[in-house]
Amino acid sequence: MGLVTINEGTCTTCGICAKACPVGIIALGEGFPSTIEKIEKGCITCGHCVAACPTAALSHCRMTPEECTPLEPGWRLSPEQVGQLIKGRRSVRNFRPEPLTPDLIADLLDIVRHAPTGMNSQTISWKVILDEQEVQFLSLAVIEWMRIQEGNEVYSFKGMLKAWEMGRDPILRKAPALIVAHGAADDPMAQSSATIALTTMDLAALPFGLGTCWAGFLTMAAASSSGVATALALPPGHRMYGGLMIGYPEFEYARIPTRNPASVIWG
Repeated sequence: MGLVTINEGTCTTCGICAKACPVGIIALGEGFPSTIEKIEKGCITCGHCVAACPTAALSHCRMTPEECTPLEPGWRLSPEQVGQLIKGRRSVRNFRPEPLTPDLIADLLDIVRHAPTGMNSQTISWKVILDEQEVQFLSLAVIEWMRIQEGNEVYSFKGMLKAWEMGRDPILRKAPALIVAHGAADDPMAQSSATIALTTMDLAALPFGLGTCWAGFLTMAAASSSGVATALALPPGHRMYGGLMIGYPEFEYARIPTRNPASVIWG
């Protein structure tokens, strides 16, 4: 089997598969679509050729139309619905103590794994911590790192250290769970791919009734402290590229806060 196979009985030679290929591997000559053999190795397995074919006539050697879930009619949300979702989303820093289940997070990750990645690399891995005590252990590791930074002109964490001493958790907010995006330290695509995936998760969590907050201080400390990196216990050669605290919000928000107008240079 070649890179793609064409069902000549259902192919209409519309050429959409060739237009959809981001690498330009598929060409439509006088007959049916075919690949340009000398550049086939450039295929990133994005599946656009399979997804775009209106008659399901094209199969890729690594995916068939039958393996690709059909989109439901009306799947696009209205601008008003998207606006409410994005504008209504808040960084949640007050969580109910209710634990999250592995099945719930698995359902969320099943959505997030479809987020774009650089060159369709799909190299982002996840560490899911559902033990609140383990989350607190990481908060403590970050606090210890902050204590070492005191006196450093670049960082000043006095307020956060004082909050910790008063029994509050300004690092991971006593969240019941934490999701960490990680990947190979030498992967040039990993940072942007992780940021896209976490942003997708940030929004995808909302229909599940969940709230999230970016774990920025943990990410900062993990990049600077071998102790915090060790506490994360990621696979050898991997580093943290970002993370989200996640749980059920203690309360809901009733309105959308004001924001600055968009700063735009029109070309």
